Amino acid sequence: MDVLSDLLKKIKLSSAVYFKSNFSSPWGMDIPKGPFAQFHIVSRGQCILKTKNSAIQLFAGDIVVFPRGTSHWLADIESSERKNGQEVVQAIMNGKSMFEGDKISTTLVCGHFEFDRSIDHPFINELPEIIHISDSEKNDLSWLKNISDLVIQEAGNEQSGSNVIVNKLGEILFIHVLRAYIQRRSTGNGFLAAIRDERISKVLKAIHTSPEIDWQLSSLAQLAGMSRTSFSNHFKAILGDTPLNYITQWRILQAKELLKESNKSVGEVAEEVGYQSEAAFNRVFKKRVLQTPLKYKKSVHEPANYN
Repeated sequence: MDVLSDLLKKIKLSSAVYFKSNFSSPWGMDIPKGPFAQFHIVSRGQCILKTKNSAIQLFAGDIVVFPRGTSHWLADIESSERKNGQEVVQAIMNGKSMFEGDKISTTLVCGHFEFDRSIDHPFINELPEIIHISDSEKNDLSWLKNISDLVIQEAGNEQSGSNVIVNKLGEILFIHVLRAYIQRRSTGNGFLAAIRDERISKVLKAIHTSPEIDWQLSSLAQLAGMSRTSFSNHFKAILGDTPLNYITQWRILQAKELLKESNKSVGEVAEEVGYQSEAAFNRVFKKRVLQTPLKYKKSVHEPANYN
């Protein structure tokens, strides 16, 4: 499994498509900051999108995603009165749009992507506030154009099973948008840049695939086809961390998942993520998570108390 796929599996990505709806002028809606990654596809017409830090004129075919759930607003023109976004969604889902009329200016497909943002990994921390893929850019990425066209088509489909289909397509759309974002980042540092670096990506894949191996700097450098010093410097320059620290971070992330989702003992989990000594695993886990593996396991399995 490639590194990005591994991470997308771990964050438990899901999506929900709210609606495909025609908006007649004047129209506008405020989207507050929230726990989900909101997205919009303009399938017809145009509109204005604004955040605290940016303003974008969107046209038919454009896709915009807010991975951090950043607050924003959309409208046909800047002076239009804006309604609460949640009320707009609810009205449309109840079959009564707030922006009905003869003068249709925009058709939007709107929804959200949901994933576990609590995952302690640089991938989550590096997600940008906004990803905008214009129609012209999308046309150069045939796979993204195809999936967005399918989302638009299925969002307006009332046949049996269409709701499940469009939500699954939404997940694929998010992955393709991420791939497009990563591909156009030709320079820079960070985890997303590391995915594009052939030598570092090869090392990351090995670490992700086999965290139980007793990885040493020399074996990782050999895998990258570099000297120990060159590899160590190159890895830290891109990721901002040492290879061995990254291994520890990945092992603890794997351990947390196993403790939460399996019936394995602490000793079994320790061995599976690369610790021959349960005591050593306990020390590292407590330092990183601020509680012992056993306490963590109990805490995530305790039933919620709503009293």
